[in-house]
Order: sequence, then structure tokens, then C-alpha cells
Amino acid sequence: MLCQICQTCLNAFFQVHRNLKNVKTGRNAADIAPTGRLYPRIYFQTRFSNLFCIKLLKINFLSDIKTPEGLTVFFAALLVVSMMLSPFLLSISMWGMVGAVLWNTAEKQQATGAFRRGSGLRAVWGVLEHTFRTFFRQPDCVILSLLLLIPAVSYFWSANHEFWLERTRVRIPFFVLPWVFANLPTLTKYQYRSVLYVLFWAVFLICIGVGVNFILHAEEIVAKLGQGQPVPVPRNHIRFNLILATAILVGGWLWEQRYVWRFAWERKLLMAAVVLMFIFIHVLSVRSGIVTLYAALIFSVIRFVIRTRRWKAGLVTLLIIVITPVIAVLSIPSLQQRLTYMAWDWQQYQRNEGDDYSDSERWVSFAAGIQMWEENPWLGVGTGDLPMEVQRVVNQRFPKYTIEPKLPHNQFIYILAGTGMVGLLLSMLAFLWPIVTGGRRHFYLFATFQIIILISFLVEYTIETSIGVAYYLFYLFWFGKMAEVERKTTFQTSY
Repeated sequence: MLCQICQTCLNAFFQVHRNLKNVKTGRNAADIAPTGRLYPRIYFQTRFSNLFCIKLLKINFLSDIKTPEGLTVFFAALLVVSMMLSPFLLSISMWGMVGAVLWNTAEKQQATGAFRRGSGLRAVWGVLEHTFRTFFRQPDCVILSLLLLIPAVSYFWSANHEFWLERTRVRIPFFVLPWVFANLPTLTKYQYRSVLYVLFWAVFLICIGVGVNFILHAEEIVAKLGQGQPVPVPRNHIRFNLILATAILVGGWLWEQRYVWRFAWERKLLMAAVVLMFIFIHVLSVRSGIVTLYAALIFSVIRFVIRTRRWKAGLVTLLIIVITPVIAVLSIPSLQQRLTYMAWDWQQYQRNEGDDYSDSERWVSFAAGIQMWEENPWLGVGTGDLPMEVQRVVNQRFPKYTIEPKLPHNQFIYILAGTGMVGLLLSMLAFLWPIVTGGRRHFYLFATFQIIILISFLVEYTIETSIGVAYYLFYLFWFGKMAEVERKTTFQTSY
């Protein structure tokens, strides 16, 4: 019953797939996709775009979506792309992974004879019961759900229930995605890597678009950088730069692992794209993205030296990493503007005149958050009351700041202010548990991702937005699952 429901839900996609294949025959786009079509007409205007869509759907790991494993990989690939572009598609991809998990569980139960026959509700209940049993047997997934439970419980000491509901709703994926990954279909090493390959090239293509826009409006954008405005990118510029830093590290790792989709020359193209993206992250001039990338690179060098004992090579590489940002500052105007603005903004904050400047607002939010925690050390002010309490503290301590103040731009201070020391201790348990258990920390991508997240937490409330929650949870679990698969593959090969 459940399998039939899942199959029906895929009919629309399969129809589009068939329509795209018909493009080869030269049929008009209006004939293929009439009113209500899923793809905009612009994608069908040129032969190049037609062939691109066809080739995309012929990629091995996307074409076999008539299985739970294939569908999981498809929605995972959609998630890594939509994370940067579309909240709607981000939600679709997440719930698509939920559907793939239910389908996979139903098929397993049918194969083992445990599937409950009878009414549809009885069958669905049996599948759900099995998935939750599996979920509660995995401590990693259950403990991460604390990050939803903590702000949810603060309802009882929050007066502003509207804001409480908004923040709690954003954290719902802290239950959904752990549940998904606890029941994830068994994927191959190739499938895990292929989703990262999609991530890399999607980020690269977006960077091309951002770069073209930058070139066309260079004078205006550089001038705005001097006023604290970011280079225009899709959605949030800080989260996008975190994803860009992740994609650069992923691209380098895939190159080192000699991954290719089909052709040997892809590795040369991959390395060239990694270099261009490394340069481009300096052009974007978002400090958190640059700092996280360099921190991960320094960690990579230390890890390389410890593993290989090649001290000279490590020292030379470390020297290059130290010199590179200096060269970037001297040669990239946008980065020069950003650093000049940062120094000027700090001076305004020192004079208590930075009420309309981004860095000053961030420092003020830190001070307000710490004071709120000092006043309510154990349970905080309540997640729902954060905006009201921040406004109160800023009015008292910084009367010259007339605009609406920011919430604490530090994940740890944010948690302390909202849910106190109890909330921070439980949150730290959730953050650290996946790192210290299971041996995942030895996997390169998992370890570097933790470095990126830590630095992000120091300057942003990363997991208080939908894109931040999706970024943290998806890559935490995806790299964690990859660590298990890569370790098993290595063991089998060596054995």
C-alpha cells in the first residue's frame, strides 16, 4: 500500500523525465510541457539547455530513482542545491527524503514478512512504528533532537509565544533529519561522493553568476562594501560563504580521492575550479567564510604532517597559507574595502556611535546577550522573549543605539541568553556527542566541517535560520555516514 502511494507521488517527475527525452525529437516546448509545466520555457529555448537537462537526468545516481536508494540520493542532491537557492525546494527535498525512508522501510518489511496487511492506516502505522524504534536505538540521532526540545520547553517561561513559535518551527528539522538518517537506505560510496560532486559544481555555477554580476556592477558593489554591505549572492551571504568554503574543501578532497563521474580529464577541471573558487571567496570578502576556510586548511596541513611525517612539505605549505591572505589583501580591492570598513566600524563602536554599522551591532549584541544570561543564569529569559529583552538591555547600556538591535550574534551566547546554563550544557552535549563517539572525527570531511561550524558559531547564531539548520544537520549526518562507508571500504580493501 505505502509503496504504491510513494510510486504515485513520483509520476509527475517521471512524466517530466519522458518529456525531456522527447526534446531530442525536436518537438516544441509548448507541446512537451503545456500549461502548468514544471520547467520554465527559458530552459527549452536552446539546444544546449535541452541537452544539458537530458544529460543531467542520465547521470547514474539520478536516473535510478525508482528505488528508495536512488530517490534518497536525488533528494539529497536537490537539498544541497536548494539550500543556496530556494526555501521551498529545501522543504520539498527534506520531506522527499522522509518519503524515501518510508518507502525503503515498507520494502524491507515486505521482504522480511513483517509488513502489516490490511487497511492503509494499519500498514502506515506499522512502518512508522518500525522507523521510530530504529530511531530511538541510535543515541546520536536522539541526542541531537535536544536542540529542538530545549527551545521548545522554554515556552513555559517565555511571554512572547509568537516569536517562540517562529524559532521553534525553524528547529523542527532537528527531529526530522535525525529520524531520516537513522532510517536512511544503504547507499554506496559512489552515491555519497556523487552528491558532493553535485554540491561542488552547483556552487561553482552560482559563483560564475555572482562573478558576472560583480563584474557588471563592480564600482557600485565595491563602494557598498566600504559601507558594510555584502557582495550580492543568493539568499544569505554568510551562509553562502560557509557553503562555498565547504565546497572548496569537498572539491579538493574529491580530487585527492581521484573521483570522476565519467572522464579522466574531469580531475583537471575539478582542480582548476577549486583554485578559481578559492580566489573567489576572497573577492566576496565575507570574513567568516575566509577564516573558516583558512582554519580548515591549517588543520589539513597539521593532519598531513602528523600522518606522513613530512615536516618540510608541511612547513612550506603552511608558509604559503600564511602568505596567501596577505597577497589577497594587497591585490583584491573588495577585500581591501572590507578591511578598511572593519577598522572604521570598530572605531565607531569604541565611541559608542556604531548604532547603524554591522560590526558594532554585533558587539552590542554580544554584550546584551551576556548581561541577559548574568541576570537569568540557569534558564535564561526564554527563547520567545529574546527580542524584547535585547531591546531592554540595549536601551539601558547603549542609549545612542536607536535602531532595532540584533539578537546575540554568537550561537553559544544566544543559547545562554535564551535558555541559560541548562540549555547550553544540553546543547553542548548534542554538539559534541557526534564528534566524540563512533570514530567519525577521523574522517577528513567530518573533521573540517566541525571546524567550520565552530568558527561559525562564534560569530553567528547559525542554527536559528532554516538554511543554517539544514546546512548543519545535513552535512553533519552526510559526512558522518560517509565516514562509516569509507572506513568499511578501506577495511575490506586492506583485508
